Amino acid sequence: MATLAEMQQQYDNELKTINAMPSGAAKTKMQSDFAAKYPNGRPTTVTDTTVDGRAEALAFGLTESLIAAFPELKEIYDLFLKKDYTEARLKYFATNYYKNLTDTAKTRQGLKATARGQYDQQLDAYRLTQRKRLVGKGINLDDATFNELTEKGFDSGLDENQLDIKILNSGKIGTIGGTTLGMVNTLKTYADDYGVNQLLNKSWWDQKSIDLFAGKTTDDDIEEEIRKMSASAYAAYAPGIMAGRSLASQTSALKQSYATLYGVDPDTVQWNNPTFMKLTQYVDPKTKQPVPIPLWEAEKIMKSQDDYLYTKNAQDSFNEIGSSILRDWKVMM
Repeated sequence: MATLAEMQQQYDNELKTINAMPSGAAKTKMQSDFAAKYPNGRPTTVTDTTVDGRAEALAFGLTESLIAAFPELKEIYDLFLKKDYTEARLKYFATNYYKNLTDTAKTRQGLKATARGQYDQQLDAYRLTQRKRLVGKGINLDDATFNELTEKGFDSGLDENQLDIKILNSGKIGTIGGTTLGMVNTLKTYADDYGVNQLLNKSWWDQKSIDLFAGKTTDDDIEEEIRKMSASAYAAYAPGIMAGRSLASQTSALKQSYATLYGVDPDTVQWNNPTFMKLTQYVDPKTKQPVPIPLWEAEKIMKSQDDYLYTKNAQDSFNEIGSSILRDWKVMM
């Protein structure tokens, strides 16, 4: 047993070491342990700090099983047994185990090393939850990949977003379906209403699918991006677009006028139709600024297009003009 002088010297050394430490979690932990070890302050009798080294190590969770899983802790454990508590704590706080593992990860990996049955039950429950969630989001992994990634995620204490990133980085994700695909399809319809879906290729949508799955973006973010793109492409309608009025709603009368003149279903009129594009890109000849085209002006432009000559309306008009001339010449009644 140490003498009183030795115990007082140890107290002084530990206090000096703690005071010299920078502020932070490690110093706070050291101060808490120091206060618990010396509740009455500096020792005045040899019985004041009789603490068993094993008990001190156990307070830090250091067991033989844990040390077997994390060999770097062996040196710290030995220092506790030698009752070199200051050095033991300092080295403990410098370990990879302390610095780089969350409390959840420490608990799970501790169970893996010391209570495998409990660990396996918790891992199975975790996998069941993640499988259901991932399938719902449209991610189907083969069993080997799923088991490997979920065990690593469970051991590391990853949350769902972190696990998703790990899955994406594995390069084994394949095609995304489920709710993510449903969200993307809805966004494609939204983009079409704003006249820009034809500008967005497969790569663009694939990346948005990945970002949605990974939680890097939301459907609201993508809708805003689509509106900005639409406002840039259709300057005449930009104010309404940025206010949340779709290009489809702002040009519904224009599209109906086109459909009537050309004798087609308005739903079949595409934004990249050359004639319709001229109408949506109209510039006021006086101000030189893009503005929504008046319907009477739109009708003039449409009737001046070569493709209009082949429509039934144009043919009917030609026939009527021919008949009128013949009547005027009294060739026909």
